[in-house]
Order: sequence, then structure tokens, then C-alpha cells
Amino acid sequence: MKILVLNSGSSSLKFTLFQMSDESVLVSGTFERIGLPLSIFSFQKCGSSSETISANIPNHGAALDALFEAFTLGPISALSDIPAVAHRLGHGGKYRETRLIDTEVMDELRKVTPFFPLHYPAMILEIEECMKRMPQALHVAVFDCSFHRDIPDEAAIYGLPYRFFSEKGYRRIGYHGNSHAFSAIESANFLGRPLKQLRIITCHLGNGASCCAIKHGKSIDTTMGVTTIEGLIMGTRSGDLDPGLIPFIMDEEKLTTGQISDMLVNHSGLLGISGLSRDMREIEKAVAEGHERATLALKAFCYKVKKSVGSMLMALGGCDALVFTGGIGINSSTVRSKCLEDTEELGFMIDTEKNLNLVPPTMEQPVKEISAEASPTKILVIRANEEIMMARDCCNLAKAIVKI
Repeated sequence: MKILVLNSGSSSLKFTLFQMSDESVLVSGTFERIGLPLSIFSFQKCGSSSETISANIPNHGAALDALFEAFTLGPISALSDIPAVAHRLGHGGKYRETRLIDTEVMDELRKVTPFFPLHYPAMILEIEECMKRMPQALHVAVFDCSFHRDIPDEAAIYGLPYRFFSEKGYRRIGYHGNSHAFSAIESANFLGRPLKQLRIITCHLGNGASCCAIKHGKSIDTTMGVTTIEGLIMGTRSGDLDPGLIPFIMDEEKLTTGQISDMLVNHSGLLGISGLSRDMREIEKAVAEGHERATLALKAFCYKVKKSVGSMLMALGGCDALVFTGGIGINSSTVRSKCLEDTEELGFMIDTEKNLNLVPPTMEQPVKEISAEASPTKILVIRANEEIMMARDCCNLAKAIVKI
């Protein structure tokens, strides 16, 4: 069975085509700058070097047309060779597990779009356009929040009137689930121990960031909530803040709800604190040059991760493995070391030389260890493969449907 995995952004589309018999990648790539001049289409076929093409890609439908044309010139002879497509989504509303997309699912996605105004319009458009072009395929929604569906009520509930929890479903949802799940599985494989025996803390650190406490293979807590703003300081998102501050800022700045939301999502975090960039590489470069606000942004980011790791440690009652993943997690030795400063007595002992000289993990070798020999907790750096987790979920559902 071949599975196509699609991940849409407001002006981007990532894709991977898997051969599920051996989980090999037949072709993968990205569309960038969709709807802008000189859109970029980059792709790599199995056994070939990467290719990049500049083209006019006005919308996601045009991106799919270009993608499918490229497919039929290489890994497949016709779109009918692909029986199922996995579409990445964050929050499924009342749906919390991988599900076949139908009218009811699409209606639910539209209901939750106000929570994700930047992402969901493009995701919904991509699904609609793909279903038009591949009517014969099973279209499957794979939700980022699915891994967190077992978080207990006491960890999920907010201190609001109970009706918001019971009637509206406002609870800790969590995201980056495929990344956290993959990291947990690979940690168990690396340690040579059953996942059901382990307590793992995973730190997905990138432009979006979250920590997760995983006990015996299940997520029991995570830092993101109903939306993707709560928790850690991120590239442009604020993370946790005093909710009582929001109405004061709105009054002082004469902001609408849309404007305050835009500020929290697009103009806060590393960018808002530093005044320079959302990119940690640029932040670290500015820190080396003595930039005070960049230094504060770096310190605040790492402190928030460190604090969250501590809360996850208490929730788990111990930790067998701590994982860094995501773009920042696998590439920044500075962030990894600062997140674990002065935590040796808590069991997190990092090997400075291993950390500084780490060659980032690859898809072929996804796990690297940076813990000191005497460290009670294994400290791992893992390159997450969220796409294969999505493909597996999609494949399992497709097989079950075909059997029925």
C-alpha cells in the first residue's frame, strides 16, 4: 500500500509518499510561497538528488496539480495507485482519533477554524482540492492532538466555570502529538526496554514548542492547551502569561480581539522579546555579539523549558529518558545545555563534549545520546519523523475499512 501524507500551511504544502511494505519514502518535498511570486517547488525521489523549481503556484489546488504531475512521471503511473491520503490537522473538535474524512468531519473542522485562523483555512482548502483530484482514494484526518487523548481530567481542566469543560469541551488538548509519540517509541527502542515500562519527558522545540510527560507509552500531560499559544515561549507565540493582563493591554492599546490574538500569535515570543527574529539561530548569533534583548529572549526561552521539564518530572514521579527534538532541539547545543543547567541532582547530567560536538541525528539514525555516563536519566536527541506516524495511522485505518 502507498500512502500520501500532506501537511498544509497558509502558503506552504509539505508532502511525502510512502511505500508501506517497508516504510520507504518514494518521494518527498515542499511547496513554499504559494500564492506569492516565484513559488518554490522542491522534491526528492528515492535514490535521486533533490530538485528545486521556481513556478507560478497561485493556490493549493495548483500545488496539487504540479505535485501529481511530478508523481506520474516517477514513483507511480496513475493517482489510482495511491489508495489513501493522510491529511495533517491539529484539532478535530469532537474528534480526537484518526478518522475517515466525511461531511461531518469537514463541518467540525470549520467549527474549530476560529481557534486556528492562520492554519485551518489552508488545510480545509487543501483537503477539498485533494478530494476533487483523488475521488477514488480514502482521505483520512490525522490529528496532532490524538496522542494526548488520555490526559486525565484533573490535568486537562481549566479553573473556569465547569460548563466550559463539560459543555464546550474547553480542556487541555495538546499538539505535536506525532513528534512526541515518535520520540517515545524511538527512546524505548534505543534503551532496549518496553515502552510500557518507561517514564519519558519529550521537549519538541522549534518555532512551535511543547513539552510532554509520557508514562508507560501514554501522554499524561503537555504544555499546550486548547490553542497552540499556551505553554512555552515560541518563535512568535507568547506562551503562558497572566490572563488578567489581556483586558488591560486591550484597553491601553485600544485593541480588538482579533488584534490581541494577532499580537499573541505573530508578534510575541522570541521575536517580540528580542525585536530581531523568531529564528533561534539568529538569536544565538546576536547573543554572541552582545545583544541584550536577544540574550534575554534566549534565557527566557530556556528557563521556560527548564521549568516545564520540572513540572513534567513531578507529574511522572521520575524520569528514565529526556528527549530534545524539533529544529531547535536537535540543532542547538546552547539551548540544550541551558535548559538543563544545575539539574544534575535531579538526575539530568549532560556530557558537555557530546553535546557540543553532536552531529545532528538523521532519518536513518534518528537517536543520539548526550547524557553523561553517570546520569540516572538518559538524555537523547531525536529527529522526529511525524510523517511516518501519520502514514501508519492512515494505513491501519485504511486496512480496517477495506476489511469491512
